[in-house]
Amino acid sequence: MGLLDKWSKKEDKETKDTVEKTKGAVKTAEKTKKVVASFKGSAYRVILKPLVSEKASTAEMSGRYTFLVDARNNKTEIKQAIKQIYGIMPTNVSVMNFEGKRTRSGALPGKRTDFKKAIVTLPKGHTISIHEGV
Repeated sequence: MGLLDKWSKKEDKETKDTVEKTKGAVKTAEKTKKVVASFKGSAYRVILKPLVSEKASTAEMSGRYTFLVDARNNKTEIKQAIKQIYGIMPTNVSVMNFEGKRTRSGALPGKRTDFKKAIVTLPKGHTISIHEGV
């Protein structure tokens, strides 16, 4: 048993060394791919649509715009998406998660979809036109 373990350990060490050498090359290649493809072209998947309501239009006078965003994204991704779409880097992003209301259609229970809302504050003097085409 001890003799067989020595041979198998030597083979394991040799294979581990070659695997580690190749892993280093793979890791560097993966990192460059992730950096390049992490956010390119996906801004319209983050920002779904601007929310147009009386409260949102009142807040627009002070430079705060309201958007419906994908629930899987965080504040930094929302900031980058706003910069990519409108060309202005926001100063602040506030995010709110909403759970869909329980509804009924006759005897059948149902639920509206959950959504996430982001309020984006722009620097003074900058505006975006979200009402075009509405």
